[in-house]
Amino acid sequence: MDRLAEIEAFVCTADLGSQAAAADALGLSRMAVSRLLRQLETRMGVPLLYRTTRRQTLTEAGARFLAEARTLVERYGDLTSATKTPEGGISGTLRISAPVSFGSRHVMPLLPAFAALYPRVLFDVVLSDRQVHLTDEGFDLALRITADGGSAVRGTRLATARTIICAAPAYVAARGMPLAPADLSQHNCLRYAYSAETNTWPLVDASGAVTRVEPQGNLVCNNGDALLAAAIAGQGIIQQPAFIVAPEIRAGRLMRLLGQYRTRELTISAVYAPAARPQAKILTFIDFLVDRYAGESF
Repeated sequence: MDRLAEIEAFVCTADLGSQAAAADALGLSRMAVSRLLRQLETRMGVPLLYRTTRRQTLTEAGARFLAEARTLVERYGDLTSATKTPEGGISGTLRISAPVSFGSRHVMPLLPAFAALYPRVLFDVVLSDRQVHLTDEGFDLALRITADGGSAVRGTRLATARTIICAAPAYVAARGMPLAPADLSQHNCLRYAYSAETNTWPLVDASGAVTRVEPQGNLVCNNGDALLAAAIAGQGIIQQPAFIVAPEIRAGRLMRLLGQYRTRELTISAVYAPAARPQAKILTFIDFLVDRYAGESF
């Protein structure tokens, strides 16, 4: 019975306000988080959370327990970091999930360098834009790109990714240049299916005022490179990370639109499931990524 996982589930639920958010952050199913919380409350003999349909809040006993529980989780993380296997000593299979576009561009090219340092590590890499359940699907860690980075409760922030609104010159020639956020309502905007924010594009002007655009278009797709191909072909306007579109803008196949506005920034994080316990191979690979991505803006 994993008592630390129970405490981690409690801390995460208290911090994020719901079991659904905690499940997402921890890479578990909502049922698994609910089960861990019930087990902890049974063990404690008191309810720790008030449950409503939308949110969980702390009981008096839960509020007293939270500070010590958070300290225990943090101390465990410190302990595992301090007892990592010496350099060159890690081994075994490292199963990694990463988004397709970022993984192919900025994860796969780094693996030879890591393998040279740690030749006894084997890689099992799954590139998918779908957000996997780490424990349920047997992953050691996942790279995730999110709008606010809030889900990386057990993980490490690696870098920031800028987004750019752009379209093919042929599309702009045929449909006109949008000069203000409101103009996007007259255009075919191609949206990314796996983003929770796909139905809203916030744009910030020089004064800090935010305009939230609800893009409309004839294509929603679950992969950034596929949206890139559609945009280059002239189908419509996309908002995608710079690591996908910037080379095409430099090559002239796309052109930046509404560049006077600041668009959404994304957080790139490496996360791992508490139930798996952060083994040396996981922490070593995360440290490697932190070093390689230091100062990068993708």
